[in-house]
Amino acid sequence: MKIFKLIFNRFTIITFVIILQIALYFFLIFNLSAYWAFLAVTVLIAVIMFLRVVNRDINPAQQLLWISVIALLPLLGVTLYFLLGDSKWSSRSKKRIRDTFYKQAPSVNATGDIPEKYLGQANYLRGKAGTCAYRGCATEYFPSGEKYFASLLKDLEGARKYIFMEFFIIGRGEMWDPIEEILEKKAASGVEVRVMYDDIGSIRKLPSGFYKRLKKKGINCVKFNRYTPFVTNLHNNRDHRKIVVIDGVIAYTGGVNLADEYINKDGRSYYWKDSAVRIKGNAVGEFAEQFMQLFEWMSRKSIDFEKYIHMEEMDEGEDGVVIPFGTGPAFFYRCPLAEESLLNMINQASREIIVTTPYLIVDYSLNRALVSAVARGVEVKIAIPDIPDKKIIYLLTKNNALYLQKNGVKIYRAKGCFLHSKSIVADGEAAIVGTINFDYRSFIHHFENAVWMCGTKAVEGLIKDVNSVCSEENLFGEDLDLNLGKRLVANMLKIFTPLF
Repeated sequence: MKIFKLIFNRFTIITFVIILQIALYFFLIFNLSAYWAFLAVTVLIAVIMFLRVVNRDINPAQQLLWISVIALLPLLGVTLYFLLGDSKWSSRSKKRIRDTFYKQAPSVNATGDIPEKYLGQANYLRGKAGTCAYRGCATEYFPSGEKYFASLLKDLEGARKYIFMEFFIIGRGEMWDPIEEILEKKAASGVEVRVMYDDIGSIRKLPSGFYKRLKKKGINCVKFNRYTPFVTNLHNNRDHRKIVVIDGVIAYTGGVNLADEYINKDGRSYYWKDSAVRIKGNAVGEFAEQFMQLFEWMSRKSIDFEKYIHMEEMDEGEDGVVIPFGTGPAFFYRCPLAEESLLNMINQASREIIVTTPYLIVDYSLNRALVSAVARGVEVKIAIPDIPDKKIIYLLTKNNALYLQKNGVKIYRAKGCFLHSKSIVADGEAAIVGTINFDYRSFIHHFENAVWMCGTKAVEGLIKDVNSVCSEENLFGEDLDLNLGKRLVANMLKIFTPLF
């Protein structure tokens, strides 16, 4: 029965159709390759593609990948670049989403009291992400999906005006089912409920028409970027965000999706360690705005942003500053915002950097920033999983970690766990917590979100948690359990890392 479901589920069928399309392309290419005219045209197109890649403002690792493939195998390179290499979003679609992204409601607060050393980060996020700094917000850090889930259920029960939920993965089970029950009850009582989930992220966990099921219950639900049976690189641009907004007063974000593995109820033999934060106060308006930007784009229905953002002062009495921000593909945001926000944290640190990430597949810029930090006397610690969820990705993660370890970075394992938490802490003062992995998918392809904090209670809780993971007993040995064969395989795969 399981094999039948695996073969005939929507993801398998659509993927098979896409593979057939690619096979047809290659069949036509190799059968036409005997004709000199065809070869001449192919070489001409390869030269044009080559020049386009060289002159595109993209990550150098992406450029190297496509330049290598096009130069060494013109026929294959031209086909793959045509199918997967360039953005297929129409100019009209790009304009529509940019208009939405810059149609922001008035700021709920002007600026917070930011230490001078972090003013550059705040100005960067203000200029590139269009987000403000907020003070007086109440913050709470959750070191596990279980604690996050308990708090979320309580806050959802208390909703009076509206609930926004945006997730990469939703899966029916012990986590989602009670949430759906609350959402149905709230919608019936007059609370406005909107839900958005990523189609590919949830494709193995939800039936194709799941959004229709929610709509019948009064929940306004859309799928982000539907998985269609056509070869296109649009499938790369996933909504990896995790956002909950309740009444414009409370917001959640972090690594936790709404499926049973995130609360360790899926029967795995190992522990799934994750993290999240809860924000209460004026900064929540920024989370609502991020949600509405993508929801309006996917639903193609205009939203009155100001209706959902509280304009009155909400001082929860906590010290510190909070800056929520969203990121996405560079052709929408016009810059690698996710990676640059992490680079700013690393470059501003003077004493210590602590990173937690499930995947460590970074480019030259991040590698050099981390190594340079060590050279100027900063203690750099990175925690990665002890148990992988994807073996090839874990091999690449450990191979990258080995390079950093040889250059003075301390690499730790979350013992007995798959570590899914995504965070960076600088000098025990400032931190970023959210959905951004240290990998190309988060930096180049995905829509992500996070919150930058300085001097808040959530930062204190995060530091306590990451220090428990980064203990001496969890320090990796010198070879990170990588033998010569594994290192050779990882090095051969390195050129393809922008695809992972």
